[in-house]
Amino acid sequence: MPAPVFDSVAIETVNQYFDDLIALADPEALLPLLRPQVEAFRYEALNHPGLLSTQNRLRGFLWGVVVAGVLSRGQGRDLSQRLDAGRHAGWL
Repeated sequence: MPAPVFDSVAIETVNQYFDDLIALADPEALLPLLRPQVEAFRYEALNHPGLLSTQNRLRGFLWGVVVAGVLSRGQGRDLSQRLDAGRHAGWL
């Protein structure tokens, strides 16, 4: 199992990604089940970076939120591209 993320820039990037996801998907906090799921993904990204299964599940979740109409296709694409960047940077 990979070691947790310790680099302060990587931690900030991870937190910003998930904060942005929550802000875009549920700005009024009307979806009570969304935040706990996103926080679980945040925990995995910070504590077990590099697991392809986490990236795949997060991508599926992200596109599910797009299909449900919570995020636009453009927002989903942008967040997906940030996932790819996170994978290359080693925080996801």
